[in-house]
Amino acid sequence: MAATDHSRSEAAKQRRQDQLQRWLGSETDQTGSESREISSGSGTRRAKVRFAQGAVFMAACSAGDREEVAALLRQGADINHANVDGLTALHQACIDENAEMVQFLVENGSDVNRGDNEGWTPLHAAASCGFIQIAKYLIEHGAHVGAVNSEGELPLDVATEDAMERLLKAEIKKQGIDVDTARKEEERVMLRDAMAVLAGDGTLTPHPNTKATALHVAAAKGYIEVLKVLLQCRVDVDCSDTDGWTPLHAAAHWGQEEVCGLLVDNMCDMGAVNNVVRARRTSFPSAVQSVMEL
Repeated sequence: MAATDHSRSEAAKQRRQDQLQRWLGSETDQTGSESREISSGSGTRRAKVRFAQGAVFMAACSAGDREEVAALLRQGADINHANVDGLTALHQACIDENAEMVQFLVENGSDVNRGDNEGWTPLHAAASCGFIQIAKYLIEHGAHVGAVNSEGELPLDVATEDAMERLLKAEIKKQGIDVDTARKEEERVMLRDAMAVLAGDGTLTPHPNTKATALHVAAAKGYIEVLKVLLQCRVDVDCSDTDGWTPLHAAAHWGQEEVCGLLVDNMCDMGAVNNVVRARRTSFPSAVQSVMEL
C-alpha cells in the first residue's frame, strides 16, 4: 500500500510540473506587455501588439491584478476562457495558490467544475498541490469531490498530503459518494450518449481544444461497449485529433489490444501517422503488432 501511495504521489507531482511547464512560455505567460521592439532598415522602433482578450484576462488574473480583471470582465471578457491546454484562470489561481484570486473568480461566476483537456478540475489542481484552504473553499462553493479526470482519478486519487486526503475522504463520506461508481461515470455517460446517437436522438461533438472524439476516448480507455455502439453509428474510424492521432494510435499507445482488433476489423487505416512521426514512420506498439500477426 505504501508503494502505491508513493507512486501516486510521484505521479501527482509530475502532473503539477507538467501543468507549470505548459504555463511557462504560453501565450498567457508571455502577455506581460502590449508592445515590443521591431528592427527595420531605418533602425529599431516600438510597435503595438494586440493580444487576444482571453490571454490578457488570464495574464491579469495570474498577476493578481483584481482591478484589471474586474475591468476586463466589464468589457466582456469570458471568465471561463481556457488556454490551449484547457486551463482556466481558476485552474491557474489554484496552481499558484492565489486564494484571493480564487475567491474573486468564484464570486464572479467562474465554473468550479470545469475540466481542462485532461479532465482536471480546479479541485484536482488544488488537491494535487496540497493547497487545503483552497480545496475547502472550492468544496464549499460546489466543487464536485466525485469528479473524475481523463485517467478516471478523483481529486482524492491525486492528493499527495495526509491532510488533503482526510478532507476529501470526509467530504466523500458526508456526501455519500460511491467512489467506484464515480470512477465509472464517464463510461456510463458515454454509452448513454452513443446509444442516443444510434437511435437518432443525439450528436457527438469533438473536444473543442484537442478535437479528440468519443471514439478516441473509448479506444484509449478500452470502453469496449461504447466503442461497439460508436462503430454501429458509422463514425469516422480514422478521425484525427489536433496532433494527428487516430483512434488506433490511442488504442495502441495505451495497450488496448481488443480495441485494436475491433478497429482493424472495421477497416481502419493501419498506415496512418500522427503529426509527430509524419517525417519518420515508426512501427506500431505491440498491441497493434499482435493484431497484425493474426
